[in-house]
Amino acid sequence: MDLNRQFAMPQGLGGRFVGRVMAVINRSQVRHVVGELAAVGDEHVLEIGFGPGVGLVALARSAPRIRVAGVDPSAQMVVAARRRTRSFGDRVSVREGTAAALDWADGTLDAVLATNSVQLWQPRVESLAEVLRVLRPGGRLVLGVLDRAVLPDGGSAGRQFDLSLLPDVRAAGFAGVEAAWRPSAGGGRELVVRAVRPSG
Repeated sequence: MDLNRQFAMPQGLGGRFVGRVMAVINRSQVRHVVGELAAVGDEHVLEIGFGPGVGLVALARSAPRIRVAGVDPSAQMVVAARRRTRSFGDRVSVREGTAAALDWADGTLDAVLATNSVQLWQPRVESLAEVLRVLRPGGRLVLGVLDRAVLPDGGSAGRQFDLSLLPDVRAAGFAGVEAAWRPSAGGGRELVVRAVRPSG
């Protein structure tokens, strides 16, 4: 089993195993990213690349009236996330998809987050621009990436991933771009990026 490929796109028996692993090893990071987003009220929030759905659950629990949506390219993770979030009813909806083609109208979402998936988005700048499109003016983007997160070529993001990610976030049109590295729960480092869609 190619673990790097499974972490990038879980499928089959290996995908089920990797989904369970992700649900455990990424739990602390997911909670941190959801906390950074700080959803409130009845906001409509999208998670891209939700994997086994731990982040969707954390989002739904973070504010009792928010609506949570999710897209993930893995059909297997969609099934796992639907199972994990079914107790939330229609407050949480998930579907197959990628950041490159989001099925929401312009300016309809209050916030978007992604944990250990932005490093896989292709093409990245265009995908980030698609995220910008669906955010309302002033809408928030929060990205979390572990230094060990898998890249499309099978490598890992590494501890200088911000040097390539931040210029792409700005090139897509985001403003107020901030980034910070912190220790991750399982060792290594975790990058958190915050940005907003300009109001003007």
